[in-house]
Amino acid sequence: MIDTLKRIAQAIHVLRLPSLGVGLISLTSLVAIVLFFSAGQGDRFIIPFSVSLLWGLSTYSFIVTFRAVPDKPSGSLSFFSKLKHTIARLWYGLVSLFFIGATVALLVVTIRMVSIWLRDHGG
Repeated sequence: MIDTLKRIAQAIHVLRLPSLGVGLISLTSLVAIVLFFSAGQGDRFIIPFSVSLLWGLSTYSFIVTFRAVPDKPSGSLSFFSKLKHTIARLWYGLVSLFFIGATVALLVVTIRMVSIWLRDHGG
């Protein structure tokens, strides 16, 4: 599983900076809405910017985390090197389970937030 996530992260590595840019632009926009707009004036943009912030940062963290997954240990390593390598891969396996759970939660939050936004502002 972690090897598949590594391949996906390497395939979409060109989205690393754009996803970070989307996250930072969304965060900046949210801060500007909260600080500089009067109550009710910029409310219609809070949900879309929140969703894009979450997805931008999630995509960036996925790419940065899983592009560095160590390969399977080779037969030429010593026992302790193999053990260290295996522990590192187990750690990435644990992180991948957390990340999959977080992605499912983010999908649920996105669906709920978009449905609320469409109900209130979509017509």
